[in-house]
Amino acid sequence: MNGILHLGHAFTLTNAEFAAGYQRLKVKNVLFPFGFHCTGMPIAACAQKIREEISHFGNPPQFPKEEQEDGKEKEETKEKNKGEEKKDEEKVKKKAKVNAKKSTRKHQWKIMYDFGLTDKEISSFGDPISWLKYFPKRGMEHLQRFGLKTDWRLSFITTDSILTIVHSLSGNSNTWKN
Repeated sequence: MNGILHLGHAFTLTNAEFAAGYQRLKVKNVLFPFGFHCTGMPIAACAQKIREEISHFGNPPQFPKEEQEDGKEKEETKEKNKGEEKKDEEKVKKKAKVNAKKSTRKHQWKIMYDFGLTDKEISSFGDPISWLKYFPKRGMEHLQRFGLKTDWRLSFITTDSILTIVHSLSGNSNTWKN
């Protein structure tokens, strides 16, 4: 889990919750824990991007304005070219799906800022463990507001040990403590 939850999560969970609720109505014991799958390598890569952005642009970073303007010009060019391109239906569907997953932001810092984080909070995400401490907790809050009826006492994070391995392989000498 390296971001905030979205409508797709709610849709998928609704199916599982409906099945669990139906079994509860049939007076069956239902085990419905919740696991937060925090992907080790993508989190480590995003943390590295944050550290690099702080190293290159300061904390909080002051990104060059020409980079921001170049990004806007490229987007405008892409929009113009979209109308001119003729592709078969499968390629168009695939391209739309890929583009929907891409962020329009160039820098990891700006992506995190879009999540509603402050500059001080974002700088802490240079440590991959911060991702494990922040996003599952925030996800749990969102799921509780959504009304997910799960046994939160049994919730877990799937990748604590994997991040420790990634950390040790990266050569970082700091120790991580939960």
